[in-house]
Amino acid sequence: MNLRINRSIAEQTKVSYAIESAGPLPYDIDCGEGINTVMVPPAAKQAFKELDFEMMRPYPHSVDVKDSIIQYWKDYCPLNYKRIVLCDGSVGGLYLLNRLFLERGDSVLGIAPQFSEYVTDVRMYGTNVTGVPLKKENNYRFSVEDLLAALTPDHKLIYIDNPNNPTGQAIPLSDIETILAAANKNGTAVIIDEAYGEYIPKKNSAVSLLDKYENLIVARTFSKGFGLAGLRAGYLLIPECLAPYIANITNPYCMTEFARSVASKTILDESFLEILQSKTAEMKKQMYRPWKNLSIAHTCDTVSISMITHQNPEIDLAAEFAKRRILVISGNDFENIGQNSVRLRVPEEKDMPAVLKAMEEIDQL
Repeated sequence: MNLRINRSIAEQTKVSYAIESAGPLPYDIDCGEGINTVMVPPAAKQAFKELDFEMMRPYPHSVDVKDSIIQYWKDYCPLNYKRIVLCDGSVGGLYLLNRLFLERGDSVLGIAPQFSEYVTDVRMYGTNVTGVPLKKENNYRFSVEDLLAALTPDHKLIYIDNPNNPTGQAIPLSDIETILAAANKNGTAVIIDEAYGEYIPKKNSAVSLLDKYENLIVARTFSKGFGLAGLRAGYLLIPECLAPYIANITNPYCMTEFARSVASKTILDESFLEILQSKTAEMKKQMYRPWKNLSIAHTCDTVSISMITHQNPEIDLAAEFAKRRILVISGNDFENIGQNSVRLRVPEEKDMPAVLKAMEEIDQL
């Protein structure tokens, strides 16, 4: 049957490294999924113990999580309920923003590589996406000059993930502000996706710029640093001028009452994040070696992900890790890199020796 679905969707094939499986997965060590396997937040474990079935009977109306978000960011931006949009993880917020802004023929500017799920969703609207390449000769370090050179008045949105996925590098706040100022002249909205934001200090977050630039939107999640990916909890921080428009398309019950309750208590445990960043850096630095064939793109020590590349473009790097029963994310799932690159997330501490051994073996190929 020739059903008349949206033409822009029919023209695309979704690229996603998200996994859905009813059976055991073919790996022993998970260095792929963007989750926290290093530490468990004590506040989250305690919050789960306090859940009650009766919380699930009504629709979710609690604003405790919004109160906690306001408290968490109070030293950086004076937020209110209207400026906080609760989502099914930060990715749910990104889908919502694309629905709010994009129409067929629009133009979106980003970098390459970056979070591929976002790029794929943008294309579902029949839009033109320009990914400014992170250059191999600069070890894939972000260049604000390159991005600004590509910016035109036709760009309706700019999307930047910071820290970057897959490299794990943190873009300086000064560069983010330079982008915001340039985009503001064109009426271009800027989405800063801080999904991995808990792995860098709060002072580096674009949240501190929210009151200065009305074209700024920040996406955050509880899935990464806070280790609550299965909870499906995230939020957008938006300029107040967008509040009435986003309210037209938002599901007010997006986060369950359980999610709201656990997230509201977990976000306030900031001492956990300091320990997590330190522990992640300690483990990640073990990969910094003078490899013969492997290289690690410019990255931030405290961020849990890295991009690793084998100098031989014929090497399927994800397949080599898979032979050693280690899950990583193939470079084929991102733009501007290929099969000889992977995104590797810091594993559980007990698995680090096996990961390093695999890297040593693959480095000899």
